Amino acid sequence: MMGRKKDSNVSAGQKLLKMYHILLSDNKPHYQSDLAEILNCSAQTVIRLAEQIELSFPECFCSGKEKNRRWYSLQINHKNTLGLNYQELRYLSLCRELSKPFIPPEIGERIDQTLLHLSMLLLELDTREHFSLSKPIAFFSKGKIDYSEKVSIIEDLLKCIENKTFCHIHYIASGNQQGKNHYFIPQKVIAMNHALYVYGAISNNVATELKHSTCLAIHRIQKLDFINQKASISIADPIENKTMFGLPEHEPRTFSIQFAKSAAGYIKERIWSDEQKIEEIENGEIILTITTSSERELNAWVRGFGEQAKMITY
Repeated sequence: MMGRKKDSNVSAGQKLLKMYHILLSDNKPHYQSDLAEILNCSAQTVIRLAEQIELSFPECFCSGKEKNRRWYSLQINHKNTLGLNYQELRYLSLCRELSKPFIPPEIGERIDQTLLHLSMLLLELDTREHFSLSKPIAFFSKGKIDYSEKVSIIEDLLKCIENKTFCHIHYIASGNQQGKNHYFIPQKVIAMNHALYVYGAISNNVATELKHSTCLAIHRIQKLDFINQKASISIADPIENKTMFGLPEHEPRTFSIQFAKSAAGYIKERIWSDEQKIEEIENGEIILTITTSSERELNAWVRGFGEQAKMITY
């Protein structure tokens, strides 16, 4: 004759939920005999319930024996649902400092608050770690540009790039206070030397004819009118994923520069181009061969070294 259930008024599903809640409440082992008493059921019922929980949570379910007493537990670690860890948050904070020259103060404060909020959420998920928003790294510049009045222009440029549309701009070049109007197809925003630039092409008024590619300083764009129309021409990307010396102005070209011993250490410490080559020559001098899309900028850079550098190929 089969044994009668100890509590026929409680369904198997209710017992399953109750046992799951007991195991989930802490990570300690719960003995089979104690569970049978709490659930008011037989040991065989506890075994069946344990098997169902194990099927649902195989990576968390644990069981064993201690002095011939069977026990069960759920070792559930709280998952990080934020999608980032402390190291990544530190890098985000570092990026925040790097972008400081380009971000208006009010937006910077919002980013700081968001980073603080993320750090508090991570702290709740894992009390073993601690993240500090103190800033042990400082970045200095020889002059920065205030982009607080250019936020809408930057956003419209990014919108054009994302949607492959074009815009109408009023641009004041250096030495030309009157400025000029252009139809412009932006392709990529570039940060260099604490300034923002946008690479793209000047086109006709319907973006079907490319006049020439160019790189514009964003702080010199006085007005931008977004044109909600797709550009029907494509622009070659001279940057792709490469590191190249200077801003893109023309097709990549390769140059060699000879540096005196006094400047050789400074040159060798840095990567000037992905496709660079450094050759040691006599008296501690070196020859740097690099690829650039800005010959004009390269020449200005070399002249800055005075007698310590000279171009040897053109």
